Amino acid sequence: MQAEVVLTPTESKRLISEAVFHLPEVQDALKNGMVAIHPSSSTIFLYEMIMGKMPQGLWVCGVIGKKGLCGSNEAVKMIQSRGPGAHDPLQASKETWFFKKGILQESLPLGEILEQLTEKDVYIKGVNALDPFGKVGVLFGNPAGGGGTIGKVMAAQRKKGFHVILPIGMEKLIPVTIEKASHAAGFKRVERAMGVPSGLVPVSGEKMDECDALSRLFGVKATPIAAGGLAGAEGSVVLAFEGEDEQVNQAFEMLKSIKGVQLPVLSLPESTDAYYPTFSL
Repeated sequence: MQAEVVLTPTESKRLISEAVFHLPEVQDALKNGMVAIHPSSSTIFLYEMIMGKMPQGLWVCGVIGKKGLCGSNEAVKMIQSRGPGAHDPLQASKETWFFKKGILQESLPLGEILEQLTEKDVYIKGVNALDPFGKVGVLFGNPAGGGGTIGKVMAAQRKKGFHVILPIGMEKLIPVTIEKASHAAGFKRVERAMGVPSGLVPVSGEKMDECDALSRLFGVKATPIAAGGLAGAEGSVVLAFEGEDEQVNQAFEMLKSIKGVQLPVLSLPESTDAYYPTFSL
């Protein structure tokens, strides 16, 4: 049996979050270990699944807005309030949602969280670019170097071996390799920019896009066949998927149930120049 569906970017985020939530390593870490989640539009539904409600306050940091690359107003206020150590992502970054045995913990510096993670634990972060070969990359705008917060996370992962899961919708598919894009995004060379001049760092981990999610959740094989849209469907992906009748029907009904899902209202700076110079996406 075969079906075709249209998913807006937000609907894709909801589908992908469902698949991430049900990964065995995530379920095990929620019951017996630790899960660290970077706030974003790609992970907010995951927070909702764990907590039973949407987060209050900051829920997204770096944003590709109409005027350019920037941070949400909540992220800007958080960054501007940083005191000593503001240039060190490990000490300054305190926005991570951190769960121990499924219980949300007090805000901690990222460095302290990474110190606690073990090979049985999980770090989850939405990413910004997906290439045709399934490789992903993250934008960063911190001139202090080291690839921003994600660079520090990947260095810790290589040392400690915790799981890294990278949810990403196919709206972020780029037509070149991540390697080529990362070389082109030399933000320290940028002299004019719409918003924060940013670099792009390749990131390793378990990528989860719409096709991965449908395979994980329902055992169907999905293929993107078109993309784009109008009248609120901008950035949508059109998927064809096939499998046993029961699998396809279950997948189709689940996707029907999330049609029209929305993100919280987003508050962005009036000017893309109005934020802290060491803002890190």
